[in-house]
Amino acid sequence: MPSSSDGGPVDVANAAEPIRNTVKSPHGRWPALPEALAALTGAGSLLALLSAGEANAPALGALSVTTVLALWGVRRALRDASALKRSAAALEAATDSVRDARRRARDFAESSTDWFWETGPDHRYVYVSDRLTTILGRDPRSVLGHSLLDLAQLVEDSATWAEYKADIEAGEPFHELEVTFEDASGRRFFLQLSAVPVRGPDGRFQGYRGSGVDMTAETLALVEARFMQAVVHDAIDSISEGFVLFSADGRLLICNERYRQAYPTIADLLVPGTTFAQILRAAAERGGHEIDGDVGDWVEQRLKRHLEHSAPVNGLLSDGRWYRISEHATGTGGVVKLLMDITELKTREEELAGQTCRLESTVSALSESERRYRQLVEMAPYGIVIWDRVAIRFANTAAASILGVGAGGLSDVPLAPFLEKGDRLEARLSTAADGNGQQVECEAIRPSGERRFLEVRASPAVYRREPAVLLILNDVTDRRRVEGELQRAQKMEAVGRMAGGIAHEFNNMLTAIGGFARLAERSPGDEARVVTCVQEIAKASERAAALTGQLLDFSHRRVSEEHEVVGVAQVLRDLKVFLKPLISAGIDTTIDIRDEDAHTLVNPVTLNQALLNLALNARDAMPGGGALTIALTVETPDSAFFARHGSLRPGPYAVVRVADRGCGVPQAIRDRVWEPFFTTKEPGKGTGLGLWMVYGTAQQAGGVVEMESEEGQGTTFSVYLPAVPPPEPAAPIDSLTLGEGESAAILLVDDETSVRTYLRIALEEAGCVVTEAADGVEALERYDEAGGLFDAVVTDVSMPRMNGPDLARALEERNPHLRILFLTGYASKETAAGLTAQAGRHIVMKPVPPERLLQALRDLMAD
Repeated sequence: MPSSSDGGPVDVANAAEPIRNTVKSPHGRWPALPEALAALTGAGSLLALLSAGEANAPALGALSVTTVLALWGVRRALRDASALKRSAAALEAATDSVRDARRRARDFAESSTDWFWETGPDHRYVYVSDRLTTILGRDPRSVLGHSLLDLAQLVEDSATWAEYKADIEAGEPFHELEVTFEDASGRRFFLQLSAVPVRGPDGRFQGYRGSGVDMTAETLALVEARFMQAVVHDAIDSISEGFVLFSADGRLLICNERYRQAYPTIADLLVPGTTFAQILRAAAERGGHEIDGDVGDWVEQRLKRHLEHSAPVNGLLSDGRWYRISEHATGTGGVVKLLMDITELKTREEELAGQTCRLESTVSALSESERRYRQLVEMAPYGIVIWDRVAIRFANTAAASILGVGAGGLSDVPLAPFLEKGDRLEARLSTAADGNGQQVECEAIRPSGERRFLEVRASPAVYRREPAVLLILNDVTDRRRVEGELQRAQKMEAVGRMAGGIAHEFNNMLTAIGGFARLAERSPGDEARVVTCVQEIAKASERAAALTGQLLDFSHRRVSEEHEVVGVAQVLRDLKVFLKPLISAGIDTTIDIRDEDAHTLVNPVTLNQALLNLALNARDAMPGGGALTIALTVETPDSAFFARHGSLRPGPYAVVRVADRGCGVPQAIRDRVWEPFFTTKEPGKGTGLGLWMVYGTAQQAGGVVEMESEEGQGTTFSVYLPAVPPPEPAAPIDSLTLGEGESAAILLVDDETSVRTYLRIALEEAGCVVTEAADGVEALERYDEAGGLFDAVVTDVSMPRMNGPDLARALEERNPHLRILFLTGYASKETAAGLTAQAGRHIVMKPVPPERLLQALRDLMAD
């Protein structure tokens, strides 16, 4: 029997009992093994026997089979427990390593300038790094939402979002998804997201892990850079000098149209990317330069001079004009080339050869001009202004000069004080900041009080990340003066061409007047016959007066050129008289008036001229004859019309359509027909101002002109003018007297005996006491003879010896308060204003019927 450690016998059955109890623990778990090991402390000898094997076979033989099997199970359990302990230690070490790795990854994510995020399989965010909260200054969920699919509202282009959404729903990786939004303060954010899908061991989609980049600063910087690039290009294209810029490697970067015009033979090569060497060789091959010797040597020498930036030279270029050519190095190693047109200076130099003083002055002017070109944008002839709708934030030298202030005088000052009706113009120009570009003509008011005419083009811009307006100012004062002269010349040419028709019409009227007068003279006792003849004479006289008035309209000799309520139907009827001598016999002219009550607020002078220009253009479009229709309607245009012309107010419009069946306007030039001085006619046949004047007339009246044309089918011009109610009819004059019991002593002065007699009779019938004089000298004699006892003077303006204005000045010395009524057949607006500037002075246009004469006299006496 085995013995214990103290030499006593071992009870194997009792020693194995705790082991069996442990192995058979109801929990069946390894944590019960320490108890089993403790129970085996007393069974050490039995284990030793088992380990000894056959050597202890006799001793083992004494044990039961059950006991031996139990002991073998305990041994196996001890070995497994040791292995488990080693595995647990390894697992703990691995867990610590993973935990450290996670902490490092999170630290990297939080310290990055970008941010990281993760979603579940339903695309909802399960993790977003704190960096995004710092960037946005708020909870990211308030911007990005709770799911990747919430980004739809932050992607500006729906088509782009559709592509990214398809990838997200398919669990595909995506890159550089751009989103943008504004916070409550109006600040814009530009973010960019990229991600890869996460898949489980079975390949199933478990979500996304991705990163994001804040692109706000880079995007805004790019926008501002593009804006400045556009400003520079616009300024360069606006100058009158040729400008070209080459890079350090000799490639063309920028070239304006004026430079291309100077080199017509190589203009097609003057595009970005072309090398200077290629341009030189093409110029040599196309004959743009006179070359002595080998072309290759010339190109090499010219290229060397280009790179060395030699002093300015004068040259006769292929467009036939002289230029001063300057080349300058840029800070980046490129070359700027400037062309100044000195053709006129060159001609003057040749004319003044030998006159040293003037030659030195010219050279000095050229040197000064050379220095100006070094400040290209600052010295541009067009004013460039950045206006943030509050104040002017930037203005170049040209803008300061146009507005009459010194350098720097336009910084941080309001725009309105420099413009006529500045508040209203500011409101209109400010809409350009929202993308609604504007182009207006206005008057600039300099601090000195001088006025200049400007063309102002407004485009959207950005100033300090806020919407602003880019204004391009073009001083057109001199051009307006020349245009006015050309318009007057064109108008007088039209009047001259109408002289035959006017003479024909006047002869008809004179025939009627003379004929009816003779008929009345032959039968003075036949009252009915005399009344009929007199009425016909009056009608013919009124027609003659109307024809004279129209002739004065076309020659700008009316007293007023302001807008007034005009009956358009009558204008068209009057127009037909002028068209008679101008329209060819093969052209069938129809005046179709569909609305007799069509009235508009317009300058009748310019409206007459505009419609005549359209009719003459129609005539020229039908050299072989055809149909010309001038129709008048009152319409309320549809919404599409007002969408095309956003500045027009809704409502009814008087529409005059001038339609022909001529050759039509070619598609290539339809956008240019409204430009001033653009014409397709032969030199001397047209100034190019006709349609431009039509457009200006409609625009000044608050309307617009539209053109519809088809080549070979004809053209229709539609003039839209805002319709207004007709004026109230003047109250009829019931009496040809000054008033009950009233009388007046009148000094009547006119050099035409028949006119003076008519006026005397009309005044005497009204109860006036009339003293006659044939001119101003005789009038002074009659005045002095009567002791100045006159209530008023009625005098013609144009008379021999002493005219009406001189008579008025002479009478003013005698009686400053004497009332004077001027009569004249024609007078300009300026002349009329001068005659009536003083109180007690009125003017009436001849011919004047008795009613209007007496009403004018009443108004004069009441003044």
